[in-house]
Amino acid sequence: MDNVLLRVPVSRVVSSQRPARHSFGRRAHAPCSPIPLYPKMMSRVVRMRPLLLVTLVTALMPGGASLAPSTARRQGVNLEMTTHRHPSGRDDGTPLEKFRVDLDDPPHVRWKHIMKANREGARATMFYLFSSLPETVHSEVDVLISNAEARLPAWAREEMLGVADALNVTFGDVVIVNLFFEITPFCTSIVSQSAASGLIYHARNMDFGLAMPQLSASLRDIAIDVEFWNSGKLAFSATTFAGYVGVATGMRAGAFSVTANEREMTGSIPVPNIFKSLINLVNVLMSTDAYPVTWAVRELLEKEDSDFDRVVSLLGARKFATQMYLTVGGVSAGEGVVLTRGRNELLNTWRINADDGEWFLVQTNYDHWIPMPPWDNRKAPAEKAILEVGAEEISPSTIYKRVLSRDPVLNQLTVYSTTMSCSEGTYASRVRDCPKCSPFR
Repeated sequence: MDNVLLRVPVSRVVSSQRPARHSFGRRAHAPCSPIPLYPKMMSRVVRMRPLLLVTLVTALMPGGASLAPSTARRQGVNLEMTTHRHPSGRDDGTPLEKFRVDLDDPPHVRWKHIMKANREGARATMFYLFSSLPETVHSEVDVLISNAEARLPAWAREEMLGVADALNVTFGDVVIVNLFFEITPFCTSIVSQSAASGLIYHARNMDFGLAMPQLSASLRDIAIDVEFWNSGKLAFSATTFAGYVGVATGMRAGAFSVTANEREMTGSIPVPNIFKSLINLVNVLMSTDAYPVTWAVRELLEKEDSDFDRVVSLLGARKFATQMYLTVGGVSAGEGVVLTRGRNELLNTWRINADDGEWFLVQTNYDHWIPMPPWDNRKAPAEKAILEVGAEEISPSTIYKRVLSRDPVLNQLTVYSTTMSCSEGTYASRVRDCPKCSPFR
């Protein structure tokens, strides 16, 4: 990272003695003041928003994308054949490293030990993300962040400031990465009900790095399981990336499990949602109405009174910063649902109904009631695999081995697989690395 230069952080400049922070891919700038934007500056930011979005798209999405599995690849993947050494030293299928976050600690220090253990990987990931981002766009986004910092929830602001301190990078860059993760994951979420026990099993593959295969490799190095403790007790478990404070995959034992999938294509003629998502990214920095989905999920997981029905109701009603699919599992028969969310409204509620033969739901990144795009149909192979397992044999183990490990459900961009059971209190995540699987092109 020889080309990473120094810059005073965007926020919390308390004195001239505060150490300078690395700002990825930019020249050194004068210190940025955290004071509110003046009207002329704000109007300039608003006027340049279209240019900002177009430049972000061209910078962060350099190539077209298509998941095109061949017929031969639709069979189950031989896990022994795909096993090979990963740069992190973890083979495909190796359990993710587990860390503990104590919610009784001040937010600023909660992630310190995690970032120390993952410092090199986290900095490499950030450097890769920012290496192609034009300096002018990066600076303008920093302006938005400095103006919006006071409106961020206190826990998220303080935790991200702690991450920035631990990595010796700017607060603005940590916020950008956290919001970037909010709009870019491609995922497969599954919730199912066992005919033998009536238990609900929830699972997901997290795919990341569309048009940026190096990002997938970098994220495998910093994918972790985190146990969040409160008052000496395990509150909830989550799978995340070191430095990412939201939760896209999590479970509160005895209450609910949840996974968030990006809503990529919408409308009668599906078009990429990246433009809408980037507009919403700017919006969340400039308004108090929109809220990142994974921050809302994190807050619900922390609440002791959260249960399946309450979580489904709240996730269906809240205003969010972007569109999303939220798959929620519970502890009792019938407690499985996929919520299709617009920014301001609940568009569809899809529930398990074993009595009518619908004992499982598969959600990828497209509305479930329309045909899947031919270049990315992970849904049909996943449904076929689950039917082959059957409701009598469904379990976390069979979902992992016979569904999540089937091409193209498992593909070259899959970073991790997670299986969860609220009623049994089991939670397990594994790194995935399958170069022989179907690619995103």
